[in-house]
Amino acid sequence: MSTMAILEAVQAFLHEKVTPTIKLQEPNDKNVHEYSLVNPQVHIGWIPPKGYLPEGMESAIPCLIVGLDDGTKGSQDNSFNLRISAAVYSPGLHAPDESGAVAYTPDFEGYRDLLNLIDRTVAKLGENPIINGKGTVEGPIKWGVYQQEQPYPYWYGWITLTIERPSLQATEIVQNLL
Repeated sequence: MSTMAILEAVQAFLHEKVTPTIKLQEPNDKNVHEYSLVNPQVHIGWIPPKGYLPEGMESAIPCLIVGLDDGTKGSQDNSFNLRISAAVYSPGLHAPDESGAVAYTPDFEGYRDLLNLIDRTVAKLGENPIINGKGTVEGPIKWGVYQQEQPYPYWYGWITLTIERPSLQATEIVQNLL
């Protein structure tokens, strides 16, 4: 089982179990007063830079990013220590005013959206420890927010977990080659 297969399995899991259950603000670089709610994207490795987004993707954020911290090959199984980073956009409160127009009030409450996304992801990983038949969540799942200054109006956090998968035995390897 390749590392990419594990990362892709986790990506598919997050697309299936987490992102359809939450909508978050999509950035509008042209007008902070306008926004739309979207389901988060799921990327492998890093957030794609502008100009390199897949066709049909308006914005790379909000998102979950699946990455490998490190891996270990043992005699019985392989362990993949993964980091799922979360990124959300939340510049402030958008609410209708007396005239019905949307009023925008900047605030620093974006961590709430970030923690809601992280909590939902952790809950789904705990409820479904077998990840698309490719591996099993083992040991504790940890999470937090990046402690350096958050680049307002974007907010970033992380989840770490270990996925284990049995090593292929020599006979299985030979059979796969035939």
